[in-house]
Amino acid sequence: MQTWFKNASGDIPYILRRSPRRRSIGLKIDAAGLTVILPQRAPLAEAERVIHLKLAWIRAKLAERETRLAETVQAQLTWGATVLWLGEPRILQSALRAKLTADTLFLCAANEQKIAPALIRFYQRAAKPYFAERLNLWAERMNLHPRQLILSSAKTRWGSCTSNGDIRLSWRLMQAPARVIDYVVIHELAHLAEMNHSARFWAIVAQACPHWKSERAWLKQHGSNLLAWT
Repeated sequence: MQTWFKNASGDIPYILRRSPRRRSIGLKIDAAGLTVILPQRAPLAEAERVIHLKLAWIRAKLAERETRLAETVQAQLTWGATVLWLGEPRILQSALRAKLTADTLFLCAANEQKIAPALIRFYQRAAKPYFAERLNLWAERMNLHPRQLILSSAKTRWGSCTSNGDIRLSWRLMQAPARVIDYVVIHELAHLAEMNHSARFWAIVAQACPHWKSERAWLKQHGSNLLAWT
């Protein structure tokens, strides 16, 4: 289960797991981010207590992880490489200003080591207004209205919905086809009615997105490619 540690200096996403074999709380930071492993009967509040206690260490390790990921990204992206924009391929080319054409994504980057940050900024700038448009459209159609939209950089989930009505969507979804993004939006909106994955939840999803299984399958098949350079 993924949840969030709320902190004034910035929220931290983490995966919460339970283990019947553990007698103490474990912390793990890997490619998926932070994982907190609780003993089977430990109260959920213990996870928050340990994160708060180890907050400086966790932030340092997460920063090291981001640095390693950034180095990997920079090693993979070159001018002439192909990236996805709403499911369609675009060739990366250098230009004085960032812009998108039918077959090319022009970025302003001083050298190839700067391509990844420039590409991330381009996706992020486009993601918030695009997601907001789709979220507003489906919120009206489904009569399910979130409190706010938050742009996410999570690598473990494409979207999430909190109990207070906040919906987070990963900017990395800008690489996916529009129909797949709509599925993720619909999925998270459905959680406003059902905070679970029960039959009732999937019925709400299916009513708005009859082909949701094929959209989910696309993400399972191609999701790793969307994360490969990020």
